[in-house]
This record gives sequence, C-alpha cells and structure tokens, in this order.
Amino acid sequence: MDDKSTIMDDALEHRLAARLRDLRARRGLSLEALAAKSGVSRSAISLIERAESSPTASVLDRLAA
Repeated sequence: MDDKSTIMDDALEHRLAARLRDLRARRGLSLEALAAKSGVSRSAISLIERAESSPTASVLDRLAA
C-alpha cells in the first residue's frame, strides 16, 4: 500500500471512530450498553472508537442496528 492510501485509510478510521463515539454519546449509551445491544464486545467497540481497529462490514451492521 502506498503512503497516500495509508493516510486516506487512517483518516477514514478516525472519522469512523469519532462518528461512533458521537452517536453512542447522543443516545446516552455506555460502552457496555452498546455492547449488550449490538452483540459486539465492549473491548472491540473501544478499539474502534480509538481508531485502533478497523471494523468489518458485519460489525458495522451490528452496531448500526
């Protein structure tokens, strides 16, 4: 992967992280509550929100439901 692709991927991960954190906060959900509701582990959500992990389409679908 070239440097431009890496920078774009990092930017996408950070936008996704911020969006997930913002939406969870707006709905008044803790990490634990979102985990219970979505079936995605609390630790996985935390990693996504810190842009330390890239969620699969399946995980995104479960978080969106």
